[in-house]
Amino acid sequence: MKVYISQLTETENIIDLLEKYEIGLEIVLFASPYCLDRQDEFIENYKRELGDLYGKINLGIHGPYADLIPGARDELITKATNYRMQQAYDVAKKMDANFVVYHNGYYPKTYSYIEWMQRTPTYWNDFKEGKEDDDIKIHIENVHEEDYFLLNELMEEIHDEKTSVCLDVGHVNAYSKADVMEWMKILKKYIKHMHIHNNFGDRDSHLGINKGELDIIEILNIVKDKDITVTLEITHVDELRESLDILYKNGFIKLREAVKNNLN
Repeated sequence: MKVYISQLTETENIIDLLEKYEIGLEIVLFASPYCLDRQDEFIENYKRELGDLYGKINLGIHGPYADLIPGARDELITKATNYRMQQAYDVAKKMDANFVVYHNGYYPKTYSYIEWMQRTPTYWNDFKEGKEDDDIKIHIENVHEEDYFLLNELMEEIHDEKTSVCLDVGHVNAYSKADVMEWMKILKKYIKHMHIHNNFGDRDSHLGINKGELDIIEILNIVKDKDITVTLEITHVDELRESLDILYKNGFIKLREAVKNNLN
């Protein structure tokens, strides 16, 4: 298991965490269409902000999601979705990122399961064409789904070495009728990335790992020896710091060599 943190604040607020721990960074800036349209400018900004860490830490990209629907009825919406998602993939290539996370984009009671599955597998298989030879993984994330059925059905159609599930445990706890353990049991062979944050089941709060009703340590113990990446998606920096300290004390992450050497 490899741990990343999601950038939900300015780089200056988390740079010391990236320097202290052997963790990667999942960049959320390019979920914005504004930043995607000016991607070269913002990539250069990132390089300056990360300084010596750029090229030394693992990177992932959180792709765009607002207003995008892979299973849309309207071909114009599908084209817009593909355009934005391709932009994010281009950013991942330029930044030598390991993966891109995309939302599944399904809203309950908007489309029937049957209708969604008539179009969505085709969308993703078309999207992957021409990308077979690079090392960038595509992780498809649950958000508002009330159960795991759709993602499981989708993965049966499109899963391969490149394409897998990003299980967001906070989204499951806030929106799903099935609990996290059931999702993990059903989707276990498809889960290659996870978003980790906590809440009390009433909303998508993105709290620290010890601040809600989920037992995050129990969840991580299930996957700690697997070939999987996990990203802490925690809004408040103080809660992120506390969560990383908990992960360190429980043996999920290590200090960077430079930090170890200074301590010695």
